[in-house]
Amino acid sequence: MTETSKRAITRTNSNTSQFAQDFTKIIRRYKKHCIYIKRLLHETDKSYNEISDKRVLTAEKFSEIKLSKLDREYINNILSRPLALIVCSQTYNGKARFVNELLNESLLPESPIIQKNDIHHATTGASLNISGSFELVDTDGVQKSVSWSTVPRDDIIVKDENDFYLHRIDEENDQYETPLLEIRKPLPFLGNHLQIIITPSNQNLHIKQFYSQITEEIVPIFIYIIDQEKLLENDLEELRSFRTIATNEPILFIRIDSTNNSSSNTDETPCVEAFRQLCELGFVSLLSTESCDNTSETSSSLFQSDMIDNGLSNFTLFLNYIDKHVDRLTIHAVNILQSSQELCLDVFNDSAFEMARDMLITPKRLSYTREKEKDLYESLISLTNSKQNEIQKLIFEAVNEIQETLTDQACSLEISGIELTDQLTVKTARDLKKCTSFVQDFVLARLNKAIGEKLSSSVSILRQDYVGTLTRCLSHLERNQEDDEASTSASNALQEILQSAYQVNISLPTNSNLFKILIAKMKEVFRTFSWNNCPRIDPDFKRSVALNMLQNVSDAKLAKIVCTQLNDRIRMSHDNFETLLKQLEHRHSDRLKSTEDKQQRVRKEYTPKIARHLLESTSLKDLIEYGLPKQGHEIGRGQYGVVYECESWANQRSCVLKSVIPPDDRHWNDLALEFHYLRRIPDHPRIVKLIGSVIDYSFHDYTPVLLVMERLTRDLYIALKHKLSFDIRIRIALDVIEGLRYLHGLGLVHRDIKLKNVL
Repeated sequence: MTETSKRAITRTNSNTSQFAQDFTKIIRRYKKHCIYIKRLLHETDKSYNEISDKRVLTAEKFSEIKLSKLDREYINNILSRPLALIVCSQTYNGKARFVNELLNESLLPESPIIQKNDIHHATTGASLNISGSFELVDTDGVQKSVSWSTVPRDDIIVKDENDFYLHRIDEENDQYETPLLEIRKPLPFLGNHLQIIITPSNQNLHIKQFYSQITEEIVPIFIYIIDQEKLLENDLEELRSFRTIATNEPILFIRIDSTNNSSSNTDETPCVEAFRQLCELGFVSLLSTESCDNTSETSSSLFQSDMIDNGLSNFTLFLNYIDKHVDRLTIHAVNILQSSQELCLDVFNDSAFEMARDMLITPKRLSYTREKEKDLYESLISLTNSKQNEIQKLIFEAVNEIQETLTDQACSLEISGIELTDQLTVKTARDLKKCTSFVQDFVLARLNKAIGEKLSSSVSILRQDYVGTLTRCLSHLERNQEDDEASTSASNALQEILQSAYQVNISLPTNSNLFKILIAKMKEVFRTFSWNNCPRIDPDFKRSVALNMLQNVSDAKLAKIVCTQLNDRIRMSHDNFETLLKQLEHRHSDRLKSTEDKQQRVRKEYTPKIARHLLESTSLKDLIEYGLPKQGHEIGRGQYGVVYECESWANQRSCVLKSVIPPDDRHWNDLALEFHYLRRIPDHPRIVKLIGSVIDYSFHDYTPVLLVMERLTRDLYIALKHKLSFDIRIRIALDVIEGLRYLHGLGLVHRDIKLKNVL
């Protein structure tokens, strides 16, 4: 062992004991916080499962609030994996000196120095469940009995290079399982499942090939020992590779004096030169660690590296770094839970607003639809009745326009299925009737088509003026409503009802009711006609039949028939619409009842429960970051808590501490909701600022919630005893009104305005 190492390991027993106690206290505190996080994660998952099972939120909204796969993996790793100090160095001697000083005993040999051509002894590592090339110091039992206090040099190096063998463990990534040495020894320093892992020296493998193996199943804390005057080129290359692989992993750089103490050729001291190199690499900066912590509070995953000079004598700084590092780990885990819970409460708030709006607007929308449809129905009936004269005029114009063309077409009409004599006469009266009916049918079909074309434009304008208005109203209501599947389908159903109800077909096909009515009416007209006994079925006969029909068409009767048919169809569609609208109302009534039950469940059950989880996670974060606030003398006492003086907490001076002990779950829920809304209030000169909260778990019978607020001089009750002037009283009243208006603008109600609450 060198003289420097001997001097370094001559710490007094009291200092050694104090260091071990402080380090153990940090690890135990970390484990205790992990227990709190585990319980909080379990309760949050339980609440989320209830929300999912009861279908309080839609699948899309629920996917927003639940923890992502990466976040859950991070929290599970923190809770289940042990902490491990991963010691790296420029040389093997730097690692050995640091570990010996840390453990306060000469566990690893430091002299003679291991040369660069020495390689590690190949031993099996299957029992460790950790693959990779490194030495491991752990305390979980003893692998083999030994009688030495310092590991023999022959056990950590290999003299014959042929004994060194690499086991390929990943064919795709070209990774290998390399030799390792496991040392198990009972040490109080490692009594909290802490591991010390020493990276290999003189290793030919690249850092990418063993980083994933060395950090498997552990929570790493990287320590890099600088035992040379400056970082060499291969050291800089390794650090660049490390930053590429692990972008968010911090490193504690500890500089120790080299054993030979050779003088440097540069004007800079070794510490300054090494610090400059680390600044160029981006590991450290000229800003202090505290300032970096404050600026990165919102992004605690970006940890800051640090550097300690003369690390073998500055173990207090080492403890401070470890303390801050494990705090950052737990704070980041709590931040994940806190963000999810805050998002859940925001989604609850939005959902409650949507459900309340739906319950309010849906009955009005149905009433509006019924009213507009009724107006449309009455307008259509009135309009069709008033259009009878216009329809009669259109029929008269249509008959006059097609009379000449239609008679010419009738002359050339071929009548099939009738046997004629040589004189073009029929043999029976039945055949004569068939010939007459054939010509009549042809004339009526052409007449129907012409009249339909005339009427179509008029009725299209009617449909556009009235049905289009109601359709546009429904479309406007659809645009204003939220994306509710039930409401959207109901609106679509209403549109389909309207389309089917009021698309009046004026084309009058041959099988339509109106056509049959027209046939019957036309036949009644022609019953008074006189015919010869045996007329010739020639073009003149066909022309005379067609011409007589057109001349004897009653446009008034035909217009009345068309209007009656339109009224019947509109009335039938109106009745069908009323029936479907009642069915729609029943469906909405059931849905709104379910929505109301869901709203009550969200407001009374799930929102307070998630708010309580949020109170616990926020309080745990403040506890980890700032610790328990110190209680001073009692200032006041209220119905639900006691107010104490607090000198400083969370970088705030002159605070007050309100200790509240909720007696039951109802008071817990009320306190959690009040805390949640109070935290969300932006800073305002008329509102008392809430600094933070801490839940004190040290008591077994009760759990006080400590709310830390800014301290003001006195309340209005005491101030009034000093006989305030009228101007000051008016000023106070205006200030109170300003604060209340600000709260009301945020949608909050105080509900407990009194003299002692005006500070």
